Amino acid sequence: MAPALQQKPAVEYYFDTSCPWSYLALERLRDAALRTGARIVYRPVLVDDLLRRVNPDSPADRTDPLPVRARYQAKDLGDWARYCGLTLRRPEPWPLRVEWAQRGAVVAVASGQAFAYLSAMFAALFAANRPIEQRSVVEAVAAEAGLDPQAFAAGIDDRATLTEVEANGNNLLARGGFGTPTLLVGDDLYFGNDRLPLVEAALARQGEMRLVLPGAHGA
Repeated sequence: MAPALQQKPAVEYYFDTSCPWSYLALERLRDAALRTGARIVYRPVLVDDLLRRVNPDSPADRTDPLPVRARYQAKDLGDWARYCGLTLRRPEPWPLRVEWAQRGAVVAVASGQAFAYLSAMFAALFAANRPIEQRSVVEAVAAEAGLDPQAFAAGIDDRATLTEVEANGNNLLARGGFGTPTLLVGDDLYFGNDRLPLVEAALARQGEMRLVLPGAHGA
């Protein structure tokens, strides 16, 4: 890696393309990175595998078992989607295992096309409700996002791509993570789309910037 890149503030973004909160965080994380001169290190994981290991009793549909909290969770998703200007519909069936899409994210990162790929994949699932658990759909969306179809197909076939996804999950658990999206600035762990102002402030500190955010005190 070039020395200039090593010196830039960095945020590790652990995500799953079937996680709506990861979708809500994507563009705002890119904006925070641009404002702070930071780079994003994309870490695809399989969130259901993480949840089973952290909490084997967690509901299979990822819904809070307390009805009043489940209702609020659905409202909160709608509020955030409106705030972010995104269309977000619950896919059917739900949830879904998106191993091919996560393998594809590894390939997209390696080709320098992570943001375009993830923007297209999240929108395919949550705006258009396309079945991204299917390899053929993942390949089609990747091509629409501008990735080379042959290189992409070869990349997701490579066992090393799945190994990297699994290693990301193990690494996240070892560092105290438990779900997606998780954002790490150095060893500082932030969980959830709504922690992005704190992530941006941490990136600013890492880059020795004086960043004034809405609601900041002592500015």
